[in-house]
Amino acid sequence: MTLHQKDGDDYAGGTRRPTAVAHAQHDIAPGVVLILGGSSTLGLAAGRALLAAGHPVALTTRNAEGTGCILAALAPGEAGIPGGGTDFSGNRPDLFSNRPDLSNGGADRCRVCGHTGHAPYAVLPVESAESLPDRCADALGTPPRHMVDFMHGRFETLVAAAHVHDIDRWAIDDIALRARCLRAVSRAMLAERAGRCVFVSSTAAAMAAHGQGYYAAAKAAGEALYRSAGLELASRGVTTCSLRLGWVDAGRGADFIRGNDAPYRDGTAHAVPTPHTATQLADGVPTGRLVTVDEVVGTLMFLLSGAATSLNATHITLDGGFTAGKPRAGTPRTGSGTRRTG
Repeated sequence: MTLHQKDGDDYAGGTRRPTAVAHAQHDIAPGVVLILGGSSTLGLAAGRALLAAGHPVALTTRNAEGTGCILAALAPGEAGIPGGGTDFSGNRPDLFSNRPDLSNGGADRCRVCGHTGHAPYAVLPVESAESLPDRCADALGTPPRHMVDFMHGRFETLVAAAHVHDIDRWAIDDIALRARCLRAVSRAMLAERAGRCVFVSSTAAAMAAHGQGYYAAAKAAGEALYRSAGLELASRGVTTCSLRLGWVDAGRGADFIRGNDAPYRDGTAHAVPTPHTATQLADGVPTGRLVTVDEVVGTLMFLLSGAATSLNATHITLDGGFTAGKPRAGTPRTGSGTRRTG
């Protein structure tokens, strides 16, 4: 995998299939939920929970690997996934071209999966950000009413060590693309005077750590975009919130816990961590454990609900208290002696 051959999400790869979990019923307004970074571990878990609750879901992906993760994890008949009318056994057309556009009348549009009629979920290419609302409408009947943004790359290196071309690519993939998606989707929501957008951020946005400058900057930029959108659009029915996550044993976090994230870094001694166990990391969290995937999904379900509407243009933190105070004496540190964030 090359540096930028990613699926546009923080917890990419889908190496572990998310399990079906039971979540409290939340009063989420009817409508399509768009999940950016849909092949991530957390994106798939959120998709499963939303589908099980009866919400049509559109998940974005950047490449064929991500598409395969989604189709495998959300196939009809999987626990909690509605059955459908699409045959998953073979004869699948290509999901999308490398650079899809709608100039040919939509012949290259997304492949729709699920029920006859309007599908319970669809898979969409994220690069064509401006057409995401139209593609949702083509696939699921309406533009998105809600959006959850897991999208993020794996570009992490020391600030001074990054190649100038990689910096340019990072800015396009991890900042500009998010801004384009938020612009397009929020404009579609404005037309309906209703919408909810939740950005999945990280405690890295508030805590510096060696080798995480670009990752943290992208998260901080995302929070700023969503905060401003909530400030500007709430009077017309569109609200936003960011969820800062601490240590989660999933995707990118799981890679770091197991010492497997070196291929995504610059290879210098300061940037590559030594393996850590979940138990060691949990010692630095006041609750004594890492955040679970179930907790993340349950919190997101609440943030999408009507009860959370006034949590607008702000962020909340889900980290077990990890960032609430100074680390205790003897708390494990990471990297080159710096307390790394989730």
